Parts: sequence; structure tokens; C-alpha cells
Amino acid sequence: MSSGTKKLPSWKSALDSFRKRRWSFHFRWFVLSIAVGIVSGIGAIVFDELLHLILKYTITFFTGYTEPHRWAAAAQVLGFVSPYHYLMIVIPTLGGLVSGLIVNYLAPETAGDGTEAMIDAFHKKGGFIRPRTPYIKILTSAITIGTGGSAGKEGPISQIGAGFGSFLATTLKLKPRERRILVLAGAAAGVGAIFRAPLGAALFAPEVLYRDTEFEFEAILPCVVSSIIAYAVFSEFYGRAVIFFPGAVDFALPKELLPYAIFGILCGVVGYVWIKVFHGMQHYFFDRLTIPRVLKPSLGGLMCGLILFFYPHVMDGGYGWVQMALEGKMLWYVMFIMAAMKIVATSCTLGSGGSGGVFGPSIFIGAMLGGGFGYLGHLLFPGWVVYPYAFVLVGMGGFFAGVAKCPLAGIIMACEMSASYTLLVPLMLVSAIALIILGRNVSLYEKQVFTRLASPAHMFEFARGVLEEMRVHEAIVPRRVTTIPEDMRFSELVVTVTHSSDIYFPVVNTGGKMTGILSINDIREIMFEETVAQLILAKDVATPNVVRVFWNDSLQEALDKMAVIQVDELPVVREDKPDEIVSMISKRDIISFYHGKSMM
Repeated sequence: MSSGTKKLPSWKSALDSFRKRRWSFHFRWFVLSIAVGIVSGIGAIVFDELLHLILKYTITFFTGYTEPHRWAAAAQVLGFVSPYHYLMIVIPTLGGLVSGLIVNYLAPETAGDGTEAMIDAFHKKGGFIRPRTPYIKILTSAITIGTGGSAGKEGPISQIGAGFGSFLATTLKLKPRERRILVLAGAAAGVGAIFRAPLGAALFAPEVLYRDTEFEFEAILPCVVSSIIAYAVFSEFYGRAVIFFPGAVDFALPKELLPYAIFGILCGVVGYVWIKVFHGMQHYFFDRLTIPRVLKPSLGGLMCGLILFFYPHVMDGGYGWVQMALEGKMLWYVMFIMAAMKIVATSCTLGSGGSGGVFGPSIFIGAMLGGGFGYLGHLLFPGWVVYPYAFVLVGMGGFFAGVAKCPLAGIIMACEMSASYTLLVPLMLVSAIALIILGRNVSLYEKQVFTRLASPAHMFEFARGVLEEMRVHEAIVPRRVTTIPEDMRFSELVVTVTHSSDIYFPVVNTGGKMTGILSINDIREIMFEETVAQLILAKDVATPNVVRVFWNDSLQEALDKMAVIQVDELPVVREDKPDEIVSMISKRDIISFYHGKSMM
């Protein structure tokens, strides 16, 4: 080795070798997904432990409040169980202040829902997430939720896992397409671990990107592998368990299909209210406030604290109360009230810029809605609503499936979180009806796009195939083309060009045949040199060999020609008359026509 050659450190040499080696497609993704799964599983453990630690030494230590555990006495939970402690107002306010300071000065992208940020990174940022984001997200979300904020764990952990996937792809210098897949693998791993739902999470990450029934199918295998590994790491630390214990749930077929269908309509209606209140609180209240942005999470914490003073049930994920609903230990009207309070409290917490997720609150709202509907229905029509507690579990999956546009993930995750597939049929029915009621234009995740075709991440790969089927004459926008006679004097040329809104000007001879083309850039250097200008004609500054597109060329051919000579507009001619200009076509014309067709 020569003295001038530097030896790479062993770890960099290994990474370089990994990049250059031609692994098989599946084996390569298998290795990368395992790495993402391990780190995401550890991240989920760190986040969960930090969250419980903050919750213990803030809310529980100062107020004595804890959520009920499985098999808690019914007397403890039948009504409103609230300590009415004034610190229920103070602690969320201070937590919002601390979280707001960290978010605004270190990583603004960690504000709000983490899944929304992951979706945005996939579609618009090539899957790039700043390396600091996962660490800040762990801290800010743990503070927001741990001090009483009403938010879920899935948003933070999906952004944490996605952040590591992005970091790994960037370190290995992978292509943007590969980085985006690892981002989804990381999100699936984090959600699969924290919610003990590896299959549902593996479907959630590729499904949540779109409002229509589409998947990022290329990411499913990496998401499955990473989710399994993260779930294994998480279970190794906490032990294998499920989040909810519904008991021996069942449903009467076909007798209960009608009540479930009515419940699906209720999920759609309440889901619409939930989405409108959540986004409305953010866009029409907090965004319009004139106070410093750093203080808005504190105000959101104060507003949430005022609700917690009376209804502490809605802080954190509220999963202890969901378990009580599954055990039949909550009154039906209390559950309806809890659903309404959760909508408002979460809108205050996340709409103000607090850090968390909306999956957990959606689970809580759906469960309380199902519990209230089921137990009231059983009270009024016991012959039709035979198993009221089953509606709690169906509400969890069906409600989330509708508001998040994730029917498969919502159904599977509800089953996995309760270790029961008995209610698969009513889950499917309620999810389908909720989706139909809400339609494709209303979604909890604003960053979702309708289809893969509409995603900026896929625009090039889809557009090329589509543009090859579209013809130039279809995209031409009628306009008057300013042509320049080739014998026009330069002084006249300057006047014509500077008074025109066009950028490119075909040059024609006396017979109207195109002999060249020029732009304002061609004349800029000499337009103020009066001596030279008197001697120059238009044909002297025009480009003689005109690149043109033909009437029946594909739009992709037109774009390719523009790319080769680095221009934004070209003249259009017919095949049988290549020297007679018909019109001009620009990149803007092509893009507008393409988008118009894709939205039809």
C-alpha cells in the first residue's frame, strides 16, 4: 500500500463491502430488515420505559391516580372516578411547556402525530428523516404523554423506527426508493412491538400511506421481517402478552349483523366528527393564535388538564379503561362521555403541537363508542345484541379502520391486541361501512395521498409509463405563437422579445418555414451593444438546427428531447410538414395535462 493511501476503518470497510456486494434481492432486504427490527424493538422498550417512569413520578406521584388493571373491582370503575386534584391541570401544562421548548428549538418535525410525519417523509422527502429526530421524538412524546397528555404511542414509535430506517439507508448510501422502504420497515417494527401486533403493523405501514385501497406492496416483506424481529425483542424484555383480555367473545350470526351494521354507521358519523374536531382545533384555533409557537403546547396542556380534572380516564392511552369496558364494568353513558372527552382532549394535546400519536386515541374512542352502543343495545334489545362486550373490541378495529383508511391493518391489529379472531366477521362489516360513510376525502392523516399514482415518490416511475401512452397533440394548450422573421433587425428583435410573455421564439423565412429558434438568453449578452446590434439579424443569433416534437409523438418523447438539450419548451410540427410550426409545448403543459388525467 502506498504511503498516500488511507486505510478505511474496519466498520466503514464493512459498510463499503455491503454496498458493493451483489446480494440477492430477498437476502439483502432480509438482513436490512432484521437490523431495523432490532433497533426499533430496543427503541420501543426505551420509549415505553421512559414513558412509564415520567408518568409514575409526575401524575401518579403527585395525584395518586392510576388506571385500573385487569380484574379491578367493579365498584372502583362504575362511575366517574376522579381525584379532582388541581395538579391534574398544572402537570399537563408544564409538560406541554417543556415539550414545546424541546420541539421548537431542536426538532420542529417531532411536533404532532409521528405517523403523519412518517407519511410526509415517504411521499415528499425521499424517505429522509434527520438522525436526531428519533431521539427527540422519544423524549418529547414521553414528556407529553407522561405528564397527562391525551395521545397514543404509535405515532412516536413509528417515527422512531422510521428514523432509524432512514439513518441506515443514508449510511449505506442506498437509493431514495430503498430508503423509503426501510422507513416503512422501521415504522412497522416500532408499531408491531409496542402494540404486540406484528402482522397488523406489517400491514399498517404500507397501507396508511394511501386513502384508497392501495398498498406499498414492495415494502410488505421488509415490514413483515422487521416487525417480527422488533416484536421478539420487545417480548424478550417484557414477556409475551396481549394488551386486552376480552374473555370469551362471540357474536350471533346472522342475528347480530344488523346491530353491527348500525354500529358501523355510528362509527362513520362519529369518525367524521373526530376528524373535523381534531384538524379544526389545529388549523382554525391553535394555528391562528398570535402567541409564540413555543407556548402553544403549554396552552394545549392546560386545556387538556381542565378535562383531566374531571375525567382523568382520557389521559395517556386509557387502555386500562378499555379493559374495564371489555369486562362490563363501565356504565354505557359513561363510555359515551369518555369517547367525547377523548376527542376534545386529544385535539387539544396534538393540535397545539404536543408530541404523540392518534392511533391510541382512536382505539380508545372506538372502544368506548362500541361499549356504549353494545351495553345500551343489550339493555334495550337483548334478543338482538346478545354479546355487548364484543362491540368494544369491534369498535377498536372498525373505528380506526374508517378514520385512518386502514381496513386490513385495523381489523388484524384489533384481533392481535386481544388474541382473538372470533369477531373477524363483524370487524370486517363495521370497517367496510365506516369506510363507505367517511369516503375517500376525509381522513385522520392529512398527508395521505389517494393512490400510488398521486404520490410524488412514484411520480417518475408511473408517469413514464403513462406519458408514453399520451400524445403531444392532446396536451397542447391553444396559444398564439410569436414567430420572428429571420431578416428582422436586432433592434426590432429586442423590442419584440422584451414585450412578449413567451420565452422561446421560432425563427421563420419568407415562406413561413422554420429555420431556427431563439430565446431571450440568446440576445441578452449583446442587446445593449448598439454598434454591433445594427449589423445583426435574427437569423444570426438563432439556433439553426431546431429540435422539434411531432404531432403524434408521445409526451415522454417530448420530455426526453427537452432533457437532452436542457430546455423547457419546444416547437410542435406535423410529421408531413416538419418545417411548419403548429404550436409550442412546454414542460408545464405536459405536467398539467398529466395531473389532470391522473385526477379523473
